[in-house]
Amino acid sequence: MASISPIPAEQMVAQALPAANLHGARRGDCFDVLILDDDPFDQKRLLRTLESTGLPVNTVSAATIREFDAALDAGSFDVVLIDYLLPDSDGLAAQKMVQSHPANFAAAVVMMSNKMRTDVAIESIKQGSLDCLDKVELSTDKLRELMMASVKVLAETSRHWIGELLAQQRTLIAQDVAKLVRDEMEFGRLIDTIDKRILDMLAARGLTLADRWDADGVMDPDPPFAFR
Repeated sequence: MASISPIPAEQMVAQALPAANLHGARRGDCFDVLILDDDPFDQKRLLRTLESTGLPVNTVSAATIREFDAALDAGSFDVVLIDYLLPDSDGLAAQKMVQSHPANFAAAVVMMSNKMRTDVAIESIKQGSLDCLDKVELSTDKLRELMMASVKVLAETSRHWIGELLAQQRTLIAQDVAKLVRDEMEFGRLIDTIDKRILDMLAARGLTLADRWDADGVMDPDPPFAFR
């Protein structure tokens, strides 16, 4: 048999899932920051402070939950600054919107308020925010620190997410192979006859190349159908 050419894990995940689900792992040439704050003065102050960090920053501002929702759908963000007190909702609800969004789930959330309540800060941190701060604490140095920390948040979230996807893929592959084997045995055919069907299935999932076939090394010797 010809040998299989394995496909790298990142490419395998990209082929196995809709492209939209990968947006959370994208990073451009600058930091993309989304601000949710209904106070125009505070919005402008944050914009000026972000610009003074010396880092390349693109900012989008929203004053309502509706505008915030539209901004999340329109772009991918590295950092999301959320004011807790909002006229039509609160910051914890906005944080859940970010963390459940298919394109922005990996963004680093920073909760802010003119006077941060302890109970709000605890709940926000429990939900996975990067930090919770009074607005007066959002200095140039602090914002620079938060943006640099967002790189680590993105990397850790993406690594965990890719690991989960690969684990799901292994389960699905094992289930598919087991079904093929059961079908072959039901009709009294030899297991060897399903090699091509197994590899067709693997190629369809983006786990090997369709024009190079070799079952050797695809499965570990340990039962049942344990994939590397």
